[in-house]
Amino acid sequence: MIIGMDAGQSLAGPFLVACALLVVAGFGKVMRPGPTRAAVLAAGVRLPRVVVVGFGIVEVGAGGVGAVLGGRAALGVAACFVLLTVFAVRLLARAPTTPCACLGSSSSVVTRTHVVLDGAAVAVALVAAFGESPFAQLSGRWVASALFSVLVLCGVKLAALTLEVLPELAGAIKEGSP
Repeated sequence: MIIGMDAGQSLAGPFLVACALLVVAGFGKVMRPGPTRAAVLAAGVRLPRVVVVGFGIVEVGAGGVGAVLGGRAALGVAACFVLLTVFAVRLLARAPTTPCACLGSSSSVVTRTHVVLDGAAVAVALVAAFGESPFAQLSGRWVASALFSVLVLCGVKLAALTLEVLPELAGAIKEGSP
């Protein structure tokens, strides 16, 4: 066995962060598909609004099912992040000043850090596919479950800040530089 059950369990937190990011991103596309559609068009891909909304629904489903079931359901999470990584690379190459709208209607542009984060989510999800539900190891352990949940929420917020605020901060620093 190349990847053991322990690897899947040890990456349960990052995997749940990836799942939560998919759910947030999916809801953003479903509720406000316009910014995502504009980013897709800037990347040189013509997709109707219904496809953007449909992909948002797929993201919500893959993130939710992946979080609850783990195991092979993590392959759906990996597949979504592969598409998001390809899109981020394409947007970065073709229209680097266009907001990516990944987590809703953010005005942040895609960066290399964004691409790396998406790629890391692919890797984490692929490893998680060899494990069980990310919650299985916490069964009956209430204190550990509460702490684990808080850490996952912190990871989600940190990833969101990395995608949304870091590019804006870097841009502001660059503009202020001599």
